[in-house]
Amino acid sequence: MQIFQYRFPVSPLTITGWFCLVVFLTACSSSRKSTNRYETIVVKPADPALAPANASAERKMFIKYGAYLKIDPDSLSNYTLYAFIDKWMKTPYKYGGNDENGIDCSGFIQRLLNDVYNIQVPRTSAQQFFTKNVEPFHGKNYFSEGDLVFFCTVPGQPISHVGMFLHNQYFINASTSSGVSIANLDDPYWKKRFVAAGRVRIKSQSTISNRH
Repeated sequence: MQIFQYRFPVSPLTITGWFCLVVFLTACSSSRKSTNRYETIVVKPADPALAPANASAERKMFIKYGAYLKIDPDSLSNYTLYAFIDKWMKTPYKYGGNDENGIDCSGFIQRLLNDVYNIQVPRTSAQQFFTKNVEPFHGKNYFSEGDLVFFCTVPGQPISHVGMFLHNQYFINASTSSGVSIANLDDPYWKKRFVAAGRVRIKSQSTISNRH
């Protein structure tokens, strides 16, 4: 069944305004309070018909997620990333959680960056936005796999939710309603609350997207 990069810096004035409110931000407090609904992709076991029986585990994974993201599987190359996503998919949301019994948005991104890219970032979504390892930028046309996407989902809290961009406007996140799941930036809920993206720097100063 088919289920259905130049960078722009954030204005210093904008960042200054946000920074004044950082002390009030929590890991993903927005998710606890929001009652809005939005669509997510339900990731199911791979359809055997989608891949040959003798296909490698890597090929099967790319075919599976290529279908969900509506892109050519051949455009996917980071098996470690999608294997991590597949392992955590459907993990329930738990505010402050950090394991497979329950996890929140920033905890999930922290684990993902550490386990897949060997990059360490702070624990909360706001801290992740302001960390020196992340370069904020605007412009959805410049998104690349591995960019972080930040949202304002609670009034007075400029950064309160985070996910990771994959492809074709889809991103992976941990939400209260669906746990670890794939959502679309063009969904009205997320489109209205999107603040900025952030490109994570590795030690060599290149970006995540250039690693693969």
